Amino acid sequence: MNLIGTSSVSIMVDYPYINNTGRLRSFLESIPKIGVPDKINTNTLPKLGYKSKNDRPIVKILKFIRFIDEKGVPTQNYINFRDTSKAKVVMANALRKAYSELFKLYPDAYKQNDENLKNFFRPTTKAGEQVVIRMVDTFKVLCSFADFEKSLPETEIKDEESKRKKREEIKGVPRLPSGVTININIQLALPATDDASVYDKIFKALKEHLLSRS
Repeated sequence: MNLIGTSSVSIMVDYPYINNTGRLRSFLESIPKIGVPDKINTNTLPKLGYKSKNDRPIVKILKFIRFIDEKGVPTQNYINFRDTSKAKVVMANALRKAYSELFKLYPDAYKQNDENLKNFFRPTTKAGEQVVIRMVDTFKVLCSFADFEKSLPETEIKDEESKRKKREEIKGVPRLPSGVTININIQLALPATDDASVYDKIFKALKEHLLSRS
């Protein structure tokens, strides 16, 4: 028996689901082709070809994974997902954040079997088994658009962002091009004296303390 399969989630999280996962798959596949709408909501879905009431959960799912904001405006995640060369990494990072509790329990959640996933989702809803199954199916469809091997866990993403900021700060410090020589003009007020040894001592001190390369 796999005891870790029982989730320790203590709060009710409104994990989204859709009855017809094929419609969700179809929408995600269409994102690179339909452009970036001003808004994606239940009113604009029909204009994008998703006219059934059963398609409406797509909006909730997009909000959950932060592909659109609360007003339905496409986010940078949505825009980046349109780049097919990095779409799978964008989705993986989005899912790590949206399903953060699941990934805390199972760092390789995308590899877990249905029963382990159902054990995670069951305590998060008062609904019956059919809804739990739909939650699992929805998660698995989203995962099919992700590449978790190339993406980074949240802690590593933050480390990378911190390193990037430090690099940018260092780049912001002015640096002299190689080969540039700096000339320093030092002006001294020498005392009036007929004793030449005084000047000899001054210039000797200059040589030792200012002009030395050591």
